[in-house]
Amino acid sequence: MLFKAAVKNPATRDPYERRLINFLNTISMTPDEFVENAKMDAVKAEKNIISYVSTENARCEKGEITAATVGNALKAIRLLLEMNDVSLNWRKIRRVLPRARRYALDRIPTNNEIQEIVESADIRGRALTFVFISSGIREGAIEYFKISDYMRIERDGKTVAGRLTVYNGDPERYVTFINPAACDALDKYLEFRREHGEKTSSDSPLFRDKFDPVKGLYGHGKKDSKDVVIPMTAPAVRQYYNRLLFSIGIRNQKKRRHEFSIHGFRKFFKTKAELGGMKPINVETLMGHSIG
Repeated sequence: MLFKAAVKNPATRDPYERRLINFLNTISMTPDEFVENAKMDAVKAEKNIISYVSTENARCEKGEITAATVGNALKAIRLLLEMNDVSLNWRKIRRVLPRARRYALDRIPTNNEIQEIVESADIRGRALTFVFISSGIREGAIEYFKISDYMRIERDGKTVAGRLTVYNGDPERYVTFINPAACDALDKYLEFRREHGEKTSSDSPLFRDKFDPVKGLYGHGKKDSKDVVIPMTAPAVRQYYNRLLFSIGIRNQKKRRHEFSIHGFRKFFKTKAELGGMKPINVETLMGHSIG
Protein backbone atom coordinates (compact mmCIF):
# COMPACT_ATOMS: atom_id res chain seq x y z
CA MET A 1 0.00 0.00 0.00
CA LEU A 2 1.36 3.39 -1.03
CA PHE A 3 0.22 4.93 2.24
CA LYS A 4 2.49 2.64 4.28
CA ALA A 5 5.40 3.15 1.88
CA ALA A 6 5.18 6.92 2.39
CA VAL A 7 5.74 6.68 6.17
CA LYS A 8 9.32 5.49 6.59
CA ASN A 9 9.52 5.41 10.38
CA PRO A 10 7.61 2.46 11.89
CA ALA A 11 7.01 4.44 15.09
CA THR A 12 5.26 7.15 13.03
CA ARG A 13 3.42 4.69 10.80
CA ASP A 14 1.41 3.17 13.66
CA PRO A 15 -0.37 6.36 14.82
CA TYR A 16 -0.93 7.40 11.19
CA GLU A 17 -2.69 4.10 10.48
CA ARG A 18 -4.80 4.33 13.66
CA ARG A 19 -5.94 7.87 12.83
CA LEU A 20 -6.80 6.89 9.26
CA ILE A 21 -8.73 3.81 10.39
CA ASN A 22 -10.72 5.93 12.84
CA PHE A 23 -11.74 8.30 10.02
CA LEU A 24 -12.62 5.46 7.61
CA ASN A 25 -14.72 3.74 10.27
CA THR A 26 -16.60 7.00 10.82
CA ILE A 27 -17.55 7.25 7.13
CA SER A 28 -17.96 3.43 6.78
CA MET A 29 -15.54 3.04 3.89
CA THR A 30 -12.42 1.05 3.12
CA PRO A 31 -9.29 2.94 2.01
CA ASP A 32 -9.85 1.91 -1.62
CA GLU A 33 -13.51 2.95 -1.56
CA PHE A 34 -12.67 6.35 -0.11
CA VAL A 35 -9.92 6.96 -2.67
CA GLU A 36 -12.16 5.95 -5.60
CA ASN A 37 -15.04 8.09 -4.34
CA ALA A 38 -12.68 11.05 -3.87
CA LYS A 39 -11.44 10.67 -7.46
CA MET A 40 -15.02 10.68 -8.80
CA ASP A 41 -16.41 13.39 -6.52
CA ALA A 42 -13.81 15.62 -4.83
CA VAL A 43 -16.46 17.96 -3.39
CA LYS A 44 -18.21 15.10 -1.58
CA ALA A 45 -14.87 13.88 -0.21
CA GLU A 46 -14.13 17.37 1.11
CA LYS A 47 -17.54 17.45 2.81
CA ASN A 48 -16.87 14.06 4.44
CA ILE A 49 -13.53 15.29 5.78
CA ILE A 50 -14.94 18.62 7.00
CA SER A 51 -17.81 16.80 8.71
CA TYR A 52 -15.33 14.50 10.44
CA VAL A 53 -13.13 17.40 11.51
CA SER A 54 -16.18 19.25 12.87
CA THR A 55 -17.08 16.20 14.98
CA GLU A 56 -13.52 16.03 16.30
CA ASN A 57 -13.64 19.77 17.03
CA ALA A 58 -16.63 19.16 19.28
CA ARG A 59 -14.63 16.54 21.19
CA CYS A 60 -11.77 19.01 21.43
CA GLU A 61 -14.06 21.64 22.97
CA LYS A 62 -15.16 19.09 25.58
CA GLY A 63 -11.53 18.44 26.47
CA GLU A 64 -11.62 14.81 25.27
CA ILE A 65 -8.80 15.38 22.76
CA THR A 66 -6.39 18.20 21.92
CA ALA A 67 -6.45 20.46 18.89
CA ALA A 68 -3.19 18.89 17.73
CA THR A 69 -4.88 15.46 17.64
CA VAL A 70 -7.43 16.78 15.15
CA GLY A 71 -4.68 18.17 12.93
CA ASN A 72 -2.73 14.93 13.06
CA ALA A 73 -5.78 12.96 11.90
CA LEU A 74 -6.06 15.28 8.91
CA LYS A 75 -2.41 14.61 8.02
CA ALA A 76 -3.10 10.88 7.71
CA ILE A 77 -6.14 11.45 5.47
CA ARG A 78 -4.22 13.85 3.26
CA LEU A 79 -1.30 11.46 2.92
CA LEU A 80 -3.61 8.64 1.76
CA LEU A 81 -5.14 10.84 -0.94
CA GLU A 82 -1.90 12.43 -2.12
CA MET A 83 -0.23 9.02 -2.48
CA ASN A 84 -3.13 8.03 -4.73
CA ASP A 85 -2.99 11.21 -6.85
CA VAL A 86 -6.16 12.78 -5.44
CA SER A 87 -6.17 16.58 -5.12
CA LEU A 88 -8.55 18.38 -2.78
CA ASN A 89 -8.90 21.97 -1.60
CA TRP A 90 -6.81 21.49 1.56
CA ARG A 91 -6.66 25.21 2.21
CA LYS A 92 -10.43 25.22 2.64
CA ILE A 93 -10.38 22.09 4.81
CA ARG A 94 -7.64 23.47 7.09
CA ARG A 95 -9.75 26.52 7.86
CA VAL A 96 -12.06 24.41 10.03
CA LEU A 97 -9.19 23.06 12.15
CA PRO A 98 -8.95 24.34 15.75
CA ARG A 99 -5.87 26.34 16.68
CA ALA A 100 -3.35 23.97 18.22
CA ARG A 101 -0.77 24.71 20.91
CA ARG A 102 2.85 24.50 19.76
CA TYR A 103 3.89 22.95 23.06
CA ALA A 104 2.66 20.17 25.34
CA LEU A 105 1.32 20.77 28.84
CA ASP A 106 2.86 17.67 30.38
CA ARG A 107 5.62 18.28 32.91
CA ILE A 108 8.89 16.61 33.75
CA PRO A 109 9.05 14.29 36.78
CA THR A 110 10.73 15.52 39.94
CA ASN A 111 13.87 13.86 41.29
CA ASN A 112 11.81 12.37 44.14
CA GLU A 113 9.33 10.91 41.66
CA ILE A 114 12.16 9.39 39.61
CA GLN A 115 13.56 7.81 42.76
CA GLU A 116 10.15 6.47 43.72
CA ILE A 117 9.60 5.02 40.24
CA VAL A 118 13.02 3.30 40.23
CA GLU A 119 12.50 1.85 43.72
CA SER A 120 9.03 0.51 42.87
CA ALA A 121 9.80 -0.81 39.37
CA ASP A 122 10.66 -4.42 38.56
CA ILE A 123 14.04 -5.29 37.03
CA ARG A 124 12.86 -4.48 33.50
CA GLY A 125 11.14 -1.25 34.52
CA ARG A 126 14.21 -0.08 36.42
CA ALA A 127 16.40 -0.52 33.34
CA LEU A 128 13.74 1.10 31.15
CA THR A 129 13.48 4.16 33.39
CA PHE A 130 17.24 4.70 33.58
CA VAL A 131 17.50 4.40 29.79
CA PHE A 132 14.69 6.92 29.24
CA ILE A 133 15.98 9.60 31.61
CA SER A 134 19.63 9.35 30.56
CA SER A 135 19.17 9.11 26.78
CA GLY A 136 16.06 11.15 25.95
CA ILE A 137 14.79 8.53 23.48
CA ARG A 138 11.16 8.29 22.37
CA GLU A 139 9.02 5.50 23.81
CA GLY A 140 8.45 4.23 20.26
CA ALA A 141 12.16 3.47 19.86
CA ILE A 142 12.10 0.71 22.50
CA GLU A 143 10.45 -1.81 20.17
CA TYR A 144 13.26 -1.56 17.61
CA PHE A 145 16.28 -1.93 19.88
CA LYS A 146 18.31 -5.11 19.58
CA ILE A 147 21.03 -6.14 22.01
CA SER A 148 23.61 -5.31 19.31
CA ASP A 149 22.43 -1.68 19.41
CA TYR A 150 23.80 -1.33 22.95
CA MET A 151 27.49 -1.16 23.86
CA ARG A 152 29.31 -0.25 27.08
CA ILE A 153 32.06 2.36 26.87
CA GLU A 154 34.89 1.84 29.34
CA ARG A 155 38.00 3.78 30.31
CA ASP A 156 40.64 2.49 32.70
CA GLY A 157 38.42 -0.48 33.50
CA LYS A 158 35.43 1.66 34.49
CA THR A 159 32.16 2.17 32.64
CA VAL A 160 31.77 5.82 31.67
CA ALA A 161 28.71 5.52 29.43
CA GLY A 162 26.67 3.24 27.21
CA ARG A 163 26.20 3.76 23.48
CA LEU A 164 22.73 3.26 21.95
CA THR A 165 22.04 3.16 18.21
CA VAL A 166 18.45 4.31 17.74
CA TYR A 167 16.37 3.14 14.75
CA ASN A 168 19.34 1.16 13.43
CA GLY A 169 18.96 0.36 9.73
CA ASP A 170 16.50 3.22 9.24
CA PRO A 171 17.28 6.53 7.47
CA GLU A 172 16.45 8.26 10.78
CA ARG A 173 19.17 6.31 12.57
CA TYR A 174 21.13 8.23 15.21
CA VAL A 175 23.37 7.57 18.20
CA THR A 176 22.79 8.61 21.80
CA PHE A 177 24.24 7.62 25.18
CA ILE A 178 23.15 6.40 28.61
CA ASN A 179 24.85 6.85 31.98
CA PRO A 180 26.69 4.12 33.97
CA ALA A 181 23.65 3.56 36.24
CA ALA A 182 21.56 2.77 33.17
CA CYS A 183 24.27 0.40 31.92
CA ASP A 184 24.29 -1.46 35.24
CA ALA A 185 20.49 -1.75 35.32
CA LEU A 186 20.37 -2.86 31.68
CA ASP A 187 23.08 -5.50 32.16
CA LYS A 188 21.28 -6.89 35.23
CA TYR A 189 18.06 -7.12 33.24
CA LEU A 190 19.77 -8.96 30.36
CA GLU A 191 21.52 -11.31 32.79
CA PHE A 192 18.17 -11.97 34.51
CA ARG A 193 16.71 -13.10 31.19
CA ARG A 194 19.65 -15.42 30.51
CA GLU A 195 19.45 -16.92 34.00
CA HIS A 196 15.82 -17.85 33.37
CA GLY A 197 16.33 -19.74 30.16
CA GLU A 198 16.41 -17.18 27.39
CA LYS A 199 19.15 -17.74 24.81
CA THR A 200 19.98 -14.16 23.90
CA SER A 201 21.94 -13.16 20.81
CA SER A 202 22.92 -9.90 19.15
CA ASP A 203 19.57 -9.93 17.32
CA SER A 204 17.50 -10.43 20.48
CA PRO A 205 15.26 -7.53 21.61
CA LEU A 206 16.95 -5.26 24.12
CA PHE A 207 13.61 -5.08 25.96
CA ARG A 208 11.26 -8.04 25.64
CA ASP A 209 7.67 -8.87 26.53
CA LYS A 210 7.00 -9.61 30.18
CA PHE A 211 7.35 -13.13 31.55
CA ASP A 212 6.93 -14.88 34.91
CA PRO A 213 9.97 -17.09 35.58
CA VAL A 214 8.36 -18.63 38.66
CA LYS A 215 5.22 -19.87 36.92
CA GLY A 216 7.05 -20.46 33.65
CA LEU A 217 4.70 -18.13 31.77
CA TYR A 218 6.39 -16.35 28.87
CA GLY A 219 5.04 -13.23 27.22
CA HIS A 220 2.53 -13.98 24.50
CA GLY A 221 1.57 -17.33 26.06
CA LYS A 222 1.95 -19.51 22.96
CA LYS A 223 3.66 -22.92 22.98
CA ASP A 224 6.92 -21.54 21.63
CA SER A 225 6.81 -18.36 23.73
CA LYS A 226 9.96 -19.27 25.65
CA ASP A 227 11.99 -19.42 22.45
CA VAL A 228 10.17 -16.86 20.29
CA VAL A 229 10.74 -13.55 22.05
CA ILE A 230 8.56 -10.56 21.24
CA PRO A 231 10.00 -7.03 21.70
CA MET A 232 8.39 -4.70 24.21
CA THR A 233 6.15 -2.35 22.19
CA ALA A 234 5.28 1.33 22.74
CA PRO A 235 1.72 0.46 23.94
CA ALA A 236 3.27 -2.05 26.39
CA VAL A 237 5.60 0.69 27.67
CA ARG A 238 2.65 3.03 28.25
CA GLN A 239 0.62 0.30 29.93
CA TYR A 240 3.52 -0.61 32.21
CA TYR A 241 4.04 2.96 33.43
CA ASN A 242 0.32 3.60 33.71
CA ARG A 243 0.00 0.73 36.19
CA LEU A 244 3.21 1.62 38.01
CA LEU A 245 2.32 5.30 38.44
CA PHE A 246 -1.13 4.41 39.77
CA SER A 247 0.35 1.88 42.20
CA ILE A 248 2.70 4.46 43.76
CA GLY A 249 0.18 7.31 43.77
CA ILE A 250 1.72 9.64 41.18
CA ARG A 251 -1.52 9.12 39.24
CA ASN A 252 -4.78 8.87 41.16
CA GLN A 253 -7.52 9.22 38.57
CA LYS A 254 -8.26 7.71 35.18
CA LYS A 255 -8.20 10.18 32.31
CA ARG A 256 -6.91 10.40 28.75
CA ARG A 257 -4.06 12.82 29.44
CA HIS A 258 -1.98 13.17 32.58
CA GLU A 259 0.29 16.02 33.69
CA PHE A 260 3.20 13.58 33.78
CA SER A 261 3.46 11.12 30.88
CA ILE A 262 6.30 8.98 29.50
CA HIS A 263 7.19 11.91 27.26
CA GLY A 264 8.11 13.67 30.51
CA PHE A 265 11.21 11.44 30.71
CA ARG A 266 12.34 12.91 27.38
CA LYS A 267 11.74 16.42 28.68
CA PHE A 268 13.60 15.48 31.87
CA PHE A 269 16.67 14.54 29.83
CA LYS A 270 16.54 17.75 27.79
CA THR A 271 16.12 19.94 30.87
CA LYS A 272 18.92 18.29 32.86
CA ALA A 273 21.30 18.28 29.88
CA GLU A 274 20.80 22.00 29.23
CA LEU A 275 21.07 22.89 32.92
CA GLY A 276 24.28 20.86 33.02
CA GLY A 277 25.82 23.16 30.42
CA MET A 278 25.48 21.04 27.28
CA LYS A 279 25.19 23.00 24.04
CA PRO A 280 21.60 23.02 22.72
CA ILE A 281 22.68 21.68 19.31
CA ASN A 282 24.26 18.65 21.01
CA VAL A 283 21.13 18.06 23.09
CA GLU A 284 18.97 18.13 19.94
CA THR A 285 21.36 15.72 18.20
CA LEU A 286 21.22 13.22 21.08
CA MET A 287 17.41 13.42 21.06
CA GLY A 288 17.25 12.61 17.36
CA HIS A 289 15.90 16.00 16.33
CA SER A 290 16.67 17.40 12.89
CA ILE A 291 19.18 20.25 13.17
CA GLY A 292 19.39 21.14 9.47
